Amino acid sequence: MPTLRPLLTTSAILAALAPVPVLAQAADDFTLEEIIVTATKMGDTRLQETPIAITAFTADSLEKTGMKDIRDLAGSTPNLVIAQNGAFSQIYIRGIGSNNVFAGSDPSTTMHVDGVYIARPAAAFSNFLDVERIEVLRGPQGTLYGRNSVGGTINVVSRLPDQKVRAKAQATIGNYDLYRGEAYVSGPLVEDRLYGSVSVMGSKHDGYFKNVVASGNDRASEDTWGARAILRATPNEALDIVFRADYMADYGHSVGNQALLQPFRPVAGGPVDPITEAIRGDWHKVAVDSPSNTDRKVKGMSAEITYSLSDAMELKSLTAYRKSDMDYITDTDATHLRRQETRQREFQDQWSQELNLSGRVDKFKYVVGLYYFDEHIDTNTLVIAYNLNRVTNPAPTVDTKAWAGYGQGSYDVTDQFTLTSGIRYTDEKKTFDQSLNIYTLTTGVPLATYPRLYLNEGKYTAWTPKFGAEFKVDEDVMLYASATRGFKSGGFNFSSANVAQGFAPETLWSYEAGFKTEFADKRVRLNGSVFTYDYNDLQVQSFLSPGVVDITNASDAKVDGVELELTTRPVSGLEIGGSLTWLDAKYKNYPQAPVPGATPVVTIDASGKYLNSAPKWAYSLYGQYSFDLGGGSAFVRGEYGWKDRQYFTLVNDAIQTMGSYDLINASFGYSPADSNWQVIVYGRNLSDTQYLVSTGTFTAVPSGTPGDPRTYGIRLTYSY
Repeated sequence: MPTLRPLLTTSAILAALAPVPVLAQAADDFTLEEIIVTATKMGDTRLQETPIAITAFTADSLEKTGMKDIRDLAGSTPNLVIAQNGAFSQIYIRGIGSNNVFAGSDPSTTMHVDGVYIARPAAAFSNFLDVERIEVLRGPQGTLYGRNSVGGTINVVSRLPDQKVRAKAQATIGNYDLYRGEAYVSGPLVEDRLYGSVSVMGSKHDGYFKNVVASGNDRASEDTWGARAILRATPNEALDIVFRADYMADYGHSVGNQALLQPFRPVAGGPVDPITEAIRGDWHKVAVDSPSNTDRKVKGMSAEITYSLSDAMELKSLTAYRKSDMDYITDTDATHLRRQETRQREFQDQWSQELNLSGRVDKFKYVVGLYYFDEHIDTNTLVIAYNLNRVTNPAPTVDTKAWAGYGQGSYDVTDQFTLTSGIRYTDEKKTFDQSLNIYTLTTGVPLATYPRLYLNEGKYTAWTPKFGAEFKVDEDVMLYASATRGFKSGGFNFSSANVAQGFAPETLWSYEAGFKTEFADKRVRLNGSVFTYDYNDLQVQSFLSPGVVDITNASDAKVDGVELELTTRPVSGLEIGGSLTWLDAKYKNYPQAPVPGATPVVTIDASGKYLNSAPKWAYSLYGQYSFDLGGGSAFVRGEYGWKDRQYFTLVNDAIQTMGSYDLINASFGYSPADSNWQVIVYGRNLSDTQYLVSTGTFTAVPSGTPGDPRTYGIRLTYSY
């Protein structure tokens, strides 16, 4: 082990489990909050009775921790890493993820909002708006969720309106001139028949990273606006109809890979550039001449109809349409010289239909379903290399049509022992209509053999079964084991000129065993799992030169891991928790891996190298204490997270890596007695740790995307 920190964490966990004086308090003062999830698609289940590795966040915990989008989940979720390439998300769970963010390829770990698959990485960084719960499912979800959920999935569940009138308004101000407002109102429109809710938000702050070049602008600013409306009808006891519509606009300036990781020499063999060298290593600053601009709009609507055929059978239909439009321009050489600029336009729309039937017959619980997905993507990317007098312009159109049928059932062999099996069949067709031009910047004359126009088509099918068993030792202890297969469809390289190009699907077999326990009168909750993955044909992307990437199938990889999660209430008002993970994620056999940034193409044997964004050790700790203060109620909360070294390329070199680092968050809240008001003071990354979340080689020298600096603020909330 490279560090003693995991040992210290284990000691802290054992200390938390040690006997503590039991005060004369009611049991509810100590009992941990019960969390209900819908991960199995068979209705509501207790988190502790769901045989899947899940971390769930309630609306209250999101508010107290100040989480606003999926990037904030990583510090509190075992083996979750959120990286990014500009405005595109890169989600990794247990080392399984993808940096293939462009049209023609898909993520390996997915996100769903109210059951709807979010297909494009450009649509994932949306603010949490009036959510009831977030579930992070770890491990392949190939049977029930299917499409591309090889590593796992993140479920965002919004709050449904009901008979109760609810309203909330909150305003936040903070450093970097943060101004954020959120509000929602929810309640009945027609008693016992029709309900509605409306949520709105707006958030602006200055750039986190100061640009020392006057012609550019500061990076990582925010200018986001959003709204959601939900209309729910219950015309009778059997029928529940929910219409949802949402809209989000983002005009912030993404940071991208702007932190130079090596000295930059404008002329090969010449002196180091003094301007970039003066700030190299200080990731609070950038030196780029071109301004960054983003125009990103994400919107959608869905209709969810649930009909209870009987007390033991339910039919559900989910129809959804979503649209993601992005126009993003930024300096991609990461220097103050006019060398390279990239403009990415991606216009996507999708619609999906899912129909499932779930229920119970005596000892048998089941769900069967059909799923259809139709996606269209238009892209137009301009990579302007001023230093080479060249423009690379890939503009493919991608159409995907996919359908699947699935079924899963659980049979109670005894009152304690349950067997589960399921299977999904997936059939996908992807059409890639390429238009690639490379031309001289000054004259607009295409280079020889360009433009390249061609049409490719890929067809991909897969069976993804699941086998599982669970044993309830008693009311508070459950053991489970599973074998699950995940599948991600193949695709195409958006900037390739080769008509014969394309890459095959990737598949993964997961073997996992775990336990979920509660003891000490439900004052302590300890969950854990151990898993091993057999990962085949994984799709790996490498940046080779400006505007040119290469996506190939590595032979295979092996992933082994252990996860522990603890929550405890040792005394009234005090909650302590944390997680500890060990992950060994390596390429098993990859003899001809392309080296990023090498021109002409150079390959190495990457067998035994670590997968991207897969820290070997990681842990988190938190403590929250609620108490009476000045006639009102208050809480104080602290969070600490540590991650081991991460690599961002298959080379595992000493440049494109991030060493171990830690983050500290804290918050304090106060509510006056008999009042609807609450004030929260918060701080994130209080130690102002400088760290990277990803890197790239398309810049002048290898560069990285820095994580957010120290932020703090005060939030005032009124609830009705």
